[in-house]
Amino acid sequence: MLKSPKKAAQSLMTWYHENKRDLPFRGIDNPYFTWVSEIMLQQTQVDTAVPYFNRFIERFQTVCDLARADQAEVLKYWEGLGYYRRAKHLHESAQRICDEMDGVFPSDLKTIESLKGVGRYIARAIHSIAFNQPSAAVDGNVLRVITRLTGYDEDVMKPAHARVVEGVAQSMIEHATPKDFTQALMELGATVCQKSPKCEQCPMQSMCVAYQENRQAELPVMIKKTKKTEKHYHVFVVLNAGHAFLIKRPENGLLANLYTFPQYEGSLDAAIHAFESDVAARVKDTESLFELDHVFSHQIWHLTVHRVYLTDDSMIPFVSLTNFPYAIAKAHLKIIDQIKEI
Repeated sequence: MLKSPKKAAQSLMTWYHENKRDLPFRGIDNPYFTWVSEIMLQQTQVDTAVPYFNRFIERFQTVCDLARADQAEVLKYWEGLGYYRRAKHLHESAQRICDEMDGVFPSDLKTIESLKGVGRYIARAIHSIAFNQPSAAVDGNVLRVITRLTGYDEDVMKPAHARVVEGVAQSMIEHATPKDFTQALMELGATVCQKSPKCEQCPMQSMCVAYQENRQAELPVMIKKTKKTEKHYHVFVVLNAGHAFLIKRPENGLLANLYTFPQYEGSLDAAIHAFESDVAARVKDTESLFELDHVFSHQIWHLTVHRVYLTDDSMIPFVSLTNFPYAIAKAHLKIIDQIKEI
């Protein structure tokens, strides 16, 4: 499918060594750090993830440091990154590594893939980057590079077609240093072969089918069949001298164990009634503040935010929003940012 995998790999590696970004998780011979970085970079841009990565590994310097920490603290260090299930899986897998593997991160691909929250791509990324093994790792950036390079126009959302792309990457990695090649392919997709590509900067331009046929905008083909569920909520903000009322979400379900402002589906009247029942207090008045949307991988939340005044708030457990010790859901951190001046 690719006429000269060796030539393509050599061109890519030359470009990478001259143009790679200086990132804190590169050039580190530590599979634990590689694992943490790959989990963070799932669903998160590099520039956003870097300060979180630095802060996280400063606090949890080894896999057993992470394993021994309380999950609430782990979530607090993850606060703002979103998709908190990633942090929970990290913590649970760290406990497994510390308890069952004597704190030594596994080097076997099958064992790495068995870690909670890892899966095929991240397992191969760790195997390649941390252990210098020829395991081709295909994420969204790599899909974009390979499909354009080869002109592959099948739906890569289908596993069989994604495996074809992985096979092309595998044919290239065999001609390079795996730990550098895997990062090089990701780097090219992140910085050059973007949605709007910078083809003039691409080291493989001369062998790229999409460039030759002017089909960059068509590739990769990704046909998404599922539509995000849309939810509408009323969010109630009760304030008192710079403090606010937050609640802890249930142990199961979306945003499990995270803190939010109270929120309810249905009409405003029904939401007020449910709120009064939950807090055993009467609502004196409400003031509509603003609306915002928050997008999850499978849901969109439409939030209408109200300031609520109670007839008596003496029994409400207000907390400081500036040094709250537990993790607050990202959707509600957006609300806090907007009410800071109130």
